Amino acid sequence: MTTNLLVPLLVLASLGAEPDRPEIVIADFEANSYGEWQSTGTAFGSGPASGEKLHIPGHRGRQLVNSFGTGDPATGTLTSPSFLINRRFVSFLISGGRLPGETGIELLINNESVASATGEDAAPMRWESWDVSRWQGQQARLRIYDRATGGWGHINVDQIVLADRPRYGDGGWRLDEYRRSAGYYQERFRPQFHFTPELNWMNDPNGLVFFDGEYHLFYQHNPLGNEWGHMSWGHAVSRDLLHWQHLPIALRDEYGVMIFSGSAVVDQQNTSGLGQSGQPPLVAIYTGHGHGLQTQDIAFSHDRGRNWIKYAGNPVINLREKEFRDPKVIWHAATKRWVMVVSLAVQKRLQFYGSPNLKDWTLLSEFGPAGVKEKPNWECPDLFELPIQGEPGQSRWVLKADMGNGAIAGGSGGEYFTGVFDGQKFTPDSLESQWIDFGRDFYAPVSWSDIPASDGRRIWLGWMNNWETCLNPTDPWRSAMSIPRQLSLRRINGRLRLCQAPIDELNGLRSPKIEVAAQDISPGAVPVDHRSRQCEIVLEIAPQSAQRCGVRVLAGPEGFTEIGYDREAQTIYVDRTKSGNVAFHPAFAGRHSGPLTPDKQGRIRLRIFVDASSVEVFGNDGETVITDLVFPPDDHDRIEFFA
Repeated sequence: MTTNLLVPLLVLASLGAEPDRPEIVIADFEANSYGEWQSTGTAFGSGPASGEKLHIPGHRGRQLVNSFGTGDPATGTLTSPSFLINRRFVSFLISGGRLPGETGIELLINNESVASATGEDAAPMRWESWDVSRWQGQQARLRIYDRATGGWGHINVDQIVLADRPRYGDGGWRLDEYRRSAGYYQERFRPQFHFTPELNWMNDPNGLVFFDGEYHLFYQHNPLGNEWGHMSWGHAVSRDLLHWQHLPIALRDEYGVMIFSGSAVVDQQNTSGLGQSGQPPLVAIYTGHGHGLQTQDIAFSHDRGRNWIKYAGNPVINLREKEFRDPKVIWHAATKRWVMVVSLAVQKRLQFYGSPNLKDWTLLSEFGPAGVKEKPNWECPDLFELPIQGEPGQSRWVLKADMGNGAIAGGSGGEYFTGVFDGQKFTPDSLESQWIDFGRDFYAPVSWSDIPASDGRRIWLGWMNNWETCLNPTDPWRSAMSIPRQLSLRRINGRLRLCQAPIDELNGLRSPKIEVAAQDISPGAVPVDHRSRQCEIVLEIAPQSAQRCGVRVLAGPEGFTEIGYDREAQTIYVDRTKSGNVAFHPAFAGRHSGPLTPDKQGRIRLRIFVDASSVEVFGNDGETVITDLVFPPDDHDRIEFFA
């Protein structure tokens, strides 16, 4: 058995120079106690409260001041030590009851209250700023108070700073501020070798395309908050699919139209006429969502995807439908035209369109409903051709789509069909679909377009989340992408199976390598003499008489995530019932299984990637894959084998 540590990768970004002096933090409340702050009464407890447990949006770090510890009837005060006013503004985050004089924070000069603020009868924190220029050079104190005993009789305060500029609005980070912060990319659940947005919400990958030596990753993104909304295309590029450079938002929602999912292509022959100076344009094809309709629109770029122009003739397809989205466009060489597969989501039908120029589209055919019968919708399709391993000269097309609910492990997930596509119609080998992933957290995968033929790989990645449990306990970002996976078709037990394997580039992250000699394991657990929250584990198991056996990761005194093989059921599984924070949603805890048959020697092979808050398990070279999120305590980093 071999365990490989993966070197954590930080996503680096250039920082813009700021003319202002650095802010001075008066209090961030990240310590276990209030320190030199003086507390009276019972409202504020013995120390700061956990923002994660309280579910208060917009707080900074892990903790904040909260006076609701024992309920609204509790009262008390919390007073700071004296500090020097040497900036123009005092700014802080605040929320809670709107009860002036009863709940709030006040500035004291010579023990006199000269400024105060209260909540808005709401939990989300907002910035408040006082202009304190008239008291420059004087000593001051702050007092947080809760004198109320009725409804909304509590107050929340966090991140008190002295600054040259005021702050207003919600508690979200400014991007430039976050990049300068000590906690940049170091949050407790932040993955280190998976792509994550720097700030705020992310869901489906979009517009994956390779151009001029760069892999482009666009993604559904809310630039204004850590929940779904204001959907735009975030953007990053990489030369190796592992180290990503964040770029400015590519396509923003505007004029009441959000930018939903889609694809991007290199228009090598300039069929669209949108090229410039003899250079082919990058063309993005996406769903415009607004004014009660979903339409298919395009945009183009002349500068390697750094800036985008929305086509003046949009929409290019308008059926006047409310649920018509997620176009995937490919160049079909045999018919010498562009082909789009797009979803009539609620009708659970996929439509195929053809175009000579990416602007004028003609309906070719439809597919569906098919596959899982109880799903509520179909979305995020992809279409590509793959050779069949071990069958020279033979290939099949793969058509996949995702459902918002009803997947194998519960909630959202994806299914696929193999078949024949002649440039006009998809004919499946069977109307019975197969599952893409047997975990709960792999959704809307899409493959890269225009990877050079000299490379020859079909690579995709997916959103590591589930719509049912998507409001994970992470801040100031939410969601990660899976590791990129190379796809192949393999005939297993007489049926073609879409197999997924980690890309070879991941091997370059291994350092150091720890080998565990083959051994028999008696009932119980055998710890590995190394701890890690980021690792790759390559494991070969001969179950013999063991009912269950495997490895536990992110283990500690409060629990673990178990990855194992069930001999009787002939399944691999991920059990996250004891993995840490499972209480944030009632559907999160559970055990998720997928079928896996041992080889002729009675052995199974597992390749496992662990990265702070995720596990990805590849069984028998990717025949069965399970992707799950987990949220373990900070100190849970043990690895142990069990039987």
